[in-house]
Amino acid sequence: MPKKRIVYIDFMKGVCILLVVVFHLDNDAYGVHTNEMLQSFRIPMYFFLSGLFFKTYNGFVDFSRRKVNNIIVPLVFFLLLSFLYIFVKEFYKSGFNLEETVSLLPANPIENNVPLWFLVVLFEVNIIYYLLQKFLPRVAVIVAAILLSAVGYYFGLHGRYFYLYLDIAFVAMPFFILGAETRRLGLLEKGPHIAVRLAMVVAVMVILYFFAQTINLYDRNYPSYLRLYVLPCMSILTLMFVCQYIKHPVPIISHCGRYSIMILGTHALMTGHIYAFFTSHFPSMDGTVWSYLIMLAVVIVLEYPIIYLLRKYAPRLTAQKEFFRQGWKLKDVKE
Repeated sequence: MPKKRIVYIDFMKGVCILLVVVFHLDNDAYGVHTNEMLQSFRIPMYFFLSGLFFKTYNGFVDFSRRKVNNIIVPLVFFLLLSFLYIFVKEFYKSGFNLEETVSLLPANPIENNVPLWFLVVLFEVNIIYYLLQKFLPRVAVIVAAILLSAVGYYFGLHGRYFYLYLDIAFVAMPFFILGAETRRLGLLEKGPHIAVRLAMVVAVMVILYFFAQTINLYDRNYPSYLRLYVLPCMSILTLMFVCQYIKHPVPIISHCGRYSIMILGTHALMTGHIYAFFTSHFPSMDGTVWSYLIMLAVVIVLEYPIIYLLRKYAPRLTAQKEFFRQGWKLKDVKE
Protein backbone atom coordinates (compact mmCIF):
# COMPACT_ATOMS: atom_id res chain seq x y z
CA MET A 1 0.00 0.00 0.00
CA PRO A 2 1.59 3.36 -1.06
CA LYS A 3 2.34 5.83 1.66
CA LYS A 4 0.11 8.86 1.96
CA ARG A 5 1.88 11.96 0.66
CA ILE A 6 2.12 15.09 2.76
CA VAL A 7 0.28 17.60 0.59
CA TYR A 8 1.99 20.77 1.76
CA ILE A 9 5.46 19.27 1.26
CA ASP A 10 4.73 18.69 -2.43
CA PHE A 11 3.58 22.31 -2.56
CA MET A 12 6.85 23.50 -0.97
CA LYS A 13 8.87 21.36 -3.38
CA GLY A 14 6.86 22.87 -6.23
CA VAL A 15 7.59 26.41 -5.08
CA CYS A 16 11.25 25.47 -4.76
CA ILE A 17 11.66 23.93 -8.23
CA LEU A 18 9.72 26.76 -9.89
CA LEU A 19 12.04 29.29 -8.26
CA VAL A 20 14.95 27.28 -9.65
CA VAL A 21 13.40 27.42 -13.14
CA VAL A 22 12.76 31.16 -12.93
CA PHE A 23 16.34 31.94 -12.00
CA HIS A 24 17.65 29.68 -14.73
CA LEU A 25 15.64 31.75 -17.18
CA ASP A 26 17.39 34.85 -15.86
CA ASN A 27 19.34 35.35 -12.63
CA ASP A 28 18.03 38.92 -12.48
CA ALA A 29 14.40 38.02 -12.99
CA TYR A 30 12.73 40.20 -10.38
CA GLY A 31 15.09 43.04 -9.65
CA VAL A 32 18.13 42.93 -7.40
CA HIS A 33 16.42 43.15 -4.01
CA THR A 34 13.62 40.65 -4.71
CA ASN A 35 16.15 38.30 -6.29
CA GLU A 36 18.26 38.41 -3.14
CA MET A 37 15.25 37.67 -0.93
CA LEU A 38 14.20 34.65 -3.01
CA GLN A 39 17.67 33.30 -3.74
CA SER A 40 18.62 33.46 -0.08
CA PHE A 41 16.61 30.29 0.62
CA ARG A 42 15.60 28.50 -2.62
CA ILE A 43 18.48 25.99 -2.86
CA PRO A 44 18.92 25.62 0.94
CA MET A 45 15.21 24.72 1.04
CA TYR A 46 15.81 21.90 -1.44
CA PHE A 47 18.34 20.32 0.92
CA PHE A 48 16.03 20.92 3.88
CA LEU A 49 13.15 19.13 2.15
CA SER A 50 15.43 16.20 1.34
CA GLY A 51 16.53 15.99 4.97
CA LEU A 52 12.93 15.79 6.15
CA PHE A 53 12.65 12.25 4.80
CA PHE A 54 16.04 10.87 5.76
CA LYS A 55 15.86 7.23 6.91
CA THR A 56 18.55 4.69 7.69
CA TYR A 57 16.45 1.82 6.30
CA ASN A 58 17.98 -1.64 6.89
CA GLY A 59 21.62 -0.69 7.20
CA PHE A 60 24.20 0.97 4.98
CA VAL A 61 23.88 -1.43 2.03
CA ASP A 62 20.10 -0.99 1.80
CA PHE A 63 20.44 2.75 2.39
CA SER A 64 23.04 3.05 -0.38
CA ARG A 65 20.93 0.99 -2.78
CA ARG A 66 17.96 3.28 -2.25
CA LYS A 67 20.04 6.41 -2.73
CA VAL A 68 21.55 5.00 -5.89
CA ASN A 69 18.01 4.31 -7.14
CA ASN A 70 16.65 7.72 -6.15
CA ILE A 71 19.64 9.92 -6.98
CA ILE A 72 22.44 8.30 -8.99
CA VAL A 73 20.28 6.45 -11.52
CA PRO A 74 18.29 9.62 -12.41
CA LEU A 75 21.57 11.57 -12.48
CA VAL A 76 23.10 9.18 -15.01
CA PHE A 77 19.89 9.07 -17.04
CA PHE A 78 19.55 12.86 -17.26
CA LEU A 79 23.27 13.22 -18.04
CA LEU A 80 22.91 10.79 -20.96
CA LEU A 81 19.73 12.51 -22.10
CA SER A 82 21.50 15.88 -21.95
CA PHE A 83 24.51 14.54 -23.83
CA LEU A 84 22.25 13.19 -26.58
CA TYR A 85 20.44 16.51 -26.81
CA ILE A 86 23.67 18.55 -26.96
CA PHE A 87 25.21 16.15 -29.46
CA VAL A 88 22.23 16.34 -31.83
CA LYS A 89 22.09 20.15 -31.53
CA GLU A 90 25.80 20.64 -32.20
CA PHE A 91 25.79 18.01 -34.95
CA TYR A 92 23.08 19.99 -36.72
CA LYS A 93 24.86 23.32 -36.18
CA SER A 94 28.19 21.98 -37.51
CA GLY A 95 26.58 20.84 -40.73
CA PHE A 96 26.50 17.19 -39.65
CA ASN A 97 30.24 17.13 -39.16
CA LEU A 98 30.99 14.47 -36.55
CA GLU A 99 34.58 15.50 -35.82
CA GLU A 100 33.66 19.17 -35.32
CA THR A 101 30.66 18.20 -33.19
CA VAL A 102 32.81 16.13 -30.82
CA SER A 103 35.24 19.03 -30.42
CA LEU A 104 32.37 21.32 -29.35
CA LEU A 105 31.06 19.03 -26.59
CA PRO A 106 31.87 20.14 -23.01
CA ALA A 107 34.61 18.16 -21.24
CA ASN A 108 32.67 18.21 -17.97
CA PRO A 109 29.44 16.15 -18.32
CA ILE A 110 27.62 18.40 -15.82
CA GLU A 111 28.11 21.35 -18.17
CA ASN A 112 25.60 19.68 -20.50
CA ASN A 113 22.96 20.17 -17.82
CA VAL A 114 24.26 22.30 -14.94
CA PRO A 115 21.34 21.84 -12.47
CA LEU A 116 22.36 18.19 -12.11
CA TRP A 117 25.15 19.28 -9.75
CA PHE A 118 22.46 19.25 -7.08
CA LEU A 119 21.99 15.47 -7.38
CA VAL A 120 25.73 14.87 -7.01
CA VAL A 121 25.83 16.97 -3.86
CA LEU A 122 22.60 15.50 -2.47
CA PHE A 123 24.01 11.98 -2.73
CA GLU A 124 27.18 13.06 -0.92
CA VAL A 125 25.20 14.80 1.82
CA ASN A 126 23.10 11.67 2.41
CA ILE A 127 26.15 9.44 2.70
CA ILE A 128 27.99 11.85 4.99
CA TYR A 129 25.00 12.29 7.27
CA TYR A 130 24.37 8.56 7.42
CA LEU A 131 27.95 7.92 8.55
CA LEU A 132 27.87 10.78 11.07
CA GLN A 133 24.65 9.66 12.76
CA LYS A 134 25.81 6.04 12.66
CA PHE A 135 28.97 6.62 14.68
CA LEU A 136 28.33 9.82 16.63
CA PRO A 137 25.75 10.89 19.23
CA ARG A 138 23.13 13.41 18.14
CA VAL A 139 24.84 16.53 19.50
CA ALA A 140 28.19 15.47 18.08
CA VAL A 141 26.58 15.03 14.66
CA ILE A 142 25.39 18.64 14.71
CA VAL A 143 28.81 19.88 15.87
CA ALA A 144 30.56 17.83 13.17
CA ALA A 145 28.21 19.20 10.51
CA ILE A 146 28.93 22.78 11.60
CA LEU A 147 32.68 22.12 11.44
CA LEU A 148 32.38 20.55 7.99
CA SER A 149 30.27 23.46 6.79
CA ALA A 150 32.92 25.89 8.02
CA VAL A 151 35.59 23.97 6.10
CA GLY A 152 33.52 23.93 2.91
CA TYR A 153 32.64 27.59 3.35
CA TYR A 154 36.27 28.66 3.82
CA PHE A 155 37.69 26.74 0.88
CA GLY A 156 34.79 27.55 -1.43
CA LEU A 157 34.96 31.24 -0.59
CA HIS A 158 38.68 31.25 -1.42
CA GLY A 159 38.28 29.45 -4.73
CA ARG A 160 39.63 26.09 -3.58
CA TYR A 161 36.99 23.72 -4.83
CA PHE A 162 36.90 20.06 -3.80
CA TYR A 163 36.46 17.19 -6.22
CA LEU A 164 32.83 16.44 -7.21
CA TYR A 165 31.53 19.52 -5.36
CA LEU A 166 32.36 18.00 -1.96
CA ASP A 167 32.95 21.48 -0.50
CA ILE A 168 29.36 22.36 -1.45
CA ALA A 169 28.14 19.17 0.23
CA PHE A 170 29.87 20.32 3.43
CA VAL A 171 28.20 23.73 3.17
CA ALA A 172 24.78 22.12 2.56
CA MET A 173 24.98 19.78 5.58
CA PRO A 174 23.30 22.13 8.12
CA PHE A 175 20.27 22.62 5.85
CA PHE A 176 19.87 18.87 5.43
CA ILE A 177 20.26 18.24 9.15
CA LEU A 178 17.72 20.97 9.91
CA GLY A 179 15.23 18.97 7.85
CA ALA A 180 16.09 15.71 9.62
CA GLU A 181 15.82 17.34 13.06
CA THR A 182 12.55 19.04 12.14
CA ARG A 183 10.97 15.67 11.51
CA ARG A 184 12.60 14.11 14.58
CA LEU A 185 11.09 16.85 16.76
CA GLY A 186 7.61 16.29 15.33
CA LEU A 187 7.40 19.71 13.67
CA LEU A 188 6.54 18.17 10.32
CA GLU A 189 3.02 17.38 11.51
CA LYS A 190 2.51 20.07 14.13
CA GLY A 191 4.04 23.52 14.38
CA PRO A 192 3.72 26.43 16.81
CA HIS A 193 0.55 28.37 17.62
CA ILE A 194 -0.95 30.46 14.81
CA ALA A 195 0.03 33.70 16.56
CA VAL A 196 3.66 32.58 16.66
CA ARG A 197 3.52 31.67 12.98
CA LEU A 198 2.18 35.11 12.05
CA ALA A 199 4.87 36.78 14.14
CA MET A 200 7.51 34.65 12.37
CA VAL A 201 6.18 35.68 8.96
CA VAL A 202 6.39 39.37 9.81
CA ALA A 203 9.83 39.03 11.38
CA VAL A 204 11.27 37.01 8.47
CA MET A 205 9.89 39.38 5.84
CA VAL A 206 11.45 42.36 7.62
CA ILE A 207 14.78 40.58 8.14
CA LEU A 208 14.92 39.39 4.51
CA TYR A 209 14.05 42.86 3.25
CA PHE A 210 16.93 44.48 5.08
CA PHE A 211 19.54 41.73 5.26
CA ALA A 212 18.97 39.19 2.46
CA GLN A 213 21.86 38.46 0.14
CA THR A 214 22.17 36.14 -2.83
CA ILE A 215 23.21 32.60 -1.96
CA ASN A 216 24.48 30.59 -4.90
CA LEU A 217 25.98 27.32 -3.73
CA TYR A 218 27.09 26.18 -7.20
CA ASP A 219 29.07 29.37 -7.83
CA ARG A 220 30.24 29.45 -4.19
CA ASN A 221 28.68 32.89 -3.88
CA TYR A 222 28.30 33.07 -0.12
CA PRO A 223 27.41 35.92 2.25
CA SER A 224 28.88 35.97 5.77
CA TYR A 225 28.83 32.59 7.51
CA LEU A 226 26.02 33.46 9.94
CA ARG A 227 23.91 35.05 7.24
CA LEU A 228 24.41 31.96 5.08
CA TYR A 229 22.58 29.83 7.65
CA VAL A 230 20.44 32.04 9.91
CA LEU A 231 18.37 33.75 7.21
CA PRO A 232 17.65 30.66 5.08
CA CYS A 233 16.80 28.49 8.11
CA MET A 234 14.40 31.10 9.49
CA SER A 235 12.79 31.53 6.06
CA ILE A 236 12.42 27.81 5.40
CA LEU A 237 10.86 27.00 8.77
CA THR A 238 8.49 29.94 8.51
CA LEU A 239 7.40 28.92 5.02
CA MET A 240 6.85 25.36 6.23
CA PHE A 241 4.69 26.52 9.16
CA VAL A 242 2.62 28.68 6.80
CA CYS A 243 2.22 25.89 4.23
CA GLN A 244 0.96 23.51 6.93
CA TYR A 245 -2.29 25.51 6.86
CA ILE A 246 -2.73 25.04 3.13
CA LYS A 247 -5.44 22.39 2.82
CA HIS A 248 -5.98 22.72 -0.93
CA PRO A 249 -2.75 23.91 -2.57
CA VAL A 250 -2.52 24.92 -6.22
CA PRO A 251 -2.56 21.57 -8.09
CA ILE A 252 -0.08 22.71 -10.75
CA ILE A 253 2.51 23.69 -8.15
CA SER A 254 2.01 20.47 -6.18
CA HIS A 255 2.34 18.44 -9.39
CA CYS A 256 5.63 20.18 -10.15
CA GLY A 257 6.76 19.43 -6.61
CA ARG A 258 5.85 15.76 -6.75
CA TYR A 259 7.89 15.28 -9.94
CA SER A 260 10.50 17.93 -9.22
CA ILE A 261 13.39 15.60 -10.07
CA MET A 262 12.10 15.35 -13.66
CA ILE A 263 11.82 19.13 -13.95
CA LEU A 264 15.27 19.52 -12.40
CA GLY A 265 16.75 17.15 -14.97
CA THR A 266 15.05 18.55 -18.09
CA HIS A 267 14.19 22.24 -17.71
CA ALA A 268 17.68 23.55 -18.47
CA LEU A 269 17.50 21.98 -21.93
CA MET A 270 14.63 24.29 -22.88
CA THR A 271 14.94 27.49 -20.82
CA GLY A 272 17.66 28.98 -23.02
CA HIS A 273 15.60 28.47 -26.17
CA ILE A 274 12.45 29.85 -24.55
CA TYR A 275 14.29 32.93 -23.27
CA ALA A 276 15.93 33.57 -26.68
CA PHE A 277 12.64 33.17 -28.54
CA PHE A 278 10.71 35.42 -26.16
CA THR A 279 13.29 38.23 -26.06
CA SER A 280 13.71 38.23 -29.84
CA HIS A 281 9.98 38.20 -30.65
CA PHE A 282 8.72 40.37 -27.77
CA PRO A 283 11.56 42.81 -27.04
CA SER A 284 9.20 45.37 -25.50
CA MET A 285 8.45 42.96 -22.64
CA ASP A 286 12.04 41.91 -22.06
CA GLY A 287 13.02 42.18 -18.40
CA THR A 288 9.48 42.64 -17.07
CA VAL A 289 7.94 40.46 -14.37
CA TRP A 290 5.19 39.46 -16.81
CA SER A 291 7.72 38.16 -19.32
CA TYR A 292 9.22 35.81 -16.73
CA LEU A 293 5.82 34.62 -15.57
CA ILE A 294 4.84 33.84 -19.16
CA MET A 295 8.12 32.00 -19.82
CA LEU A 296 7.68 30.07 -16.58
CA ALA A 297 4.16 29.10 -17.68
CA VAL A 298 5.57 27.87 -21.01
CA VAL A 299 8.12 25.71 -19.20
CA ILE A 300 5.41 24.23 -16.97
CA VAL A 301 3.19 23.46 -19.97
CA LEU A 302 6.08 21.75 -21.77
CA GLU A 303 7.02 19.80 -18.64
CA TYR A 304 3.58 18.18 -18.36
CA PRO A 305 4.02 15.86 -21.40
CA ILE A 306 7.67 15.28 -20.46
CA ILE A 307 6.64 14.15 -16.97
CA TYR A 308 3.92 11.94 -18.43
CA LEU A 309 6.33 10.25 -20.86
CA LEU A 310 9.03 9.74 -18.23
CA ARG A 311 6.53 8.29 -15.75
CA LYS A 312 5.16 5.93 -18.39
CA TYR A 313 8.32 4.81 -20.17
CA ALA A 314 11.19 5.49 -17.77
CA PRO A 315 9.89 5.12 -14.19
CA ARG A 316 12.94 3.14 -13.04
CA LEU A 317 15.27 5.77 -14.50
CA THR A 318 13.56 8.70 -12.81
CA ALA A 319 13.15 7.45 -9.22
CA GLN A 320 9.48 6.51 -9.63
CA LYS A 321 10.31 2.82 -9.25
CA GLU A 322 13.38 0.97 -8.07
CA PHE A 323 16.05 0.27 -10.66
CA PHE A 324 18.12 -1.97 -8.39
CA ARG A 325 15.63 -3.92 -6.31
CA GLN A 326 16.33 -5.57 -2.99
CA GLY A 327 17.81 -8.98 -3.70
CA TRP A 328 18.15 -7.95 -7.38
CA LYS A 329 19.36 -10.78 -9.57
CA LEU A 330 20.08 -11.18 -13.24
CA LYS A 331 16.93 -13.25 -13.75
CA ASP A 332 14.84 -10.21 -12.78
CA VAL A 333 15.86 -8.54 -16.03
CA LYS A 334 13.91 -11.17 -17.96
CA GLU A 335 10.61 -10.23 -16.31
